[in-house]
This record gives sequence, structure tokens and C-alpha cells, in this order.
Amino acid sequence: MGLSSLFALIGGLCCLTPIVMILLGLATISAANTWGNILYGEYRWHFRVAAIACFVAALVIYFRKQGVCTLDQARRQRNRIVNLSLLALTLGVGFYIFWTYIVLHYWGIAVGLPWAVYNELWAVPAALAAFGAAAVIFWIQRKTASQTTDEHG
Repeated sequence: MGLSSLFALIGGLCCLTPIVMILLGLATISAANTWGNILYGEYRWHFRVAAIACFVAALVIYFRKQGVCTLDQARRQRNRIVNLSLLALTLGVGFYIFWTYIVLHYWGIAVGLPWAVYNELWAVPAALAAFGAAAVIFWIQRKTASQTTDEHG
């Protein structure tokens, strides 16, 4: 859950930065809007790639701490690794959509940025779909884990 939240936070920094600039008094609304347009327009994929890189690094660190340190161990725990990675990625995408396109969008409007009020209506059903998919993956992972325990127990 924390890994997915970090993924969303890093990916949404392009939209958080102008809001923070206004709240700290470091920029006027027009300057922050220009800065936001540059960050989101030209560099949004840089933020997304940085988020994915941090996500992958965090997954590697997590599984290493769980004792998956060799390829042989990874092969033996392939289903668990795939299920947990998909779960974390799906939650991360859901959090990213929710954080960037709902929370930050409306915070930006609240501080006076001239962002369109109804521009992000797609984000609510998309975030709900991602969270629903994460729930299904979680259920499958739990069911698979309990069947593995029953077989080996």
C-alpha cells in the first residue's frame, strides 16, 4: 500500500508543484499555471518514468527483504511475485489517477489555478475501476496462497 502511494505521489509531482508554489507564496497564479503547464505538458512522462523506476526498485528491495535473492528463489515464488507486483501496480495506478486527476486537480482549482472544472470527469470511474481490479487481484492472490498452504500443509 505504501509502495503504491509513493508511486502515485512521485508521478503526480508535476501537478503538485504549482499548488505548493502558490501555497508557499513563491509564485503568482499565472506563473504557477505556466509552470504547471510546462511540467505536465512537456515533462509528465519524465515524472511517470521516475515513478515507475522507484516502483520497480522498491519491489526489488521488498522481495529481497522477503528472502527472494536468487533467480531460483524467484522462479519458485513466481506466482506470489507476479500477484503482489500486479496488486501493487494496480493500486499504484488507482492512487495515481485519484491523486493527480481528482485531488490535485481540485486543489489546484481551489487555490485559483485556471484548470477546467469538468475536465477530469473520467478520473472517478477510472480510479474506481483500478481499485476494483486491485480487489480482484488481492482476492486471487489470497486464494492462491491459501491453496498453496493447503497443498503443502
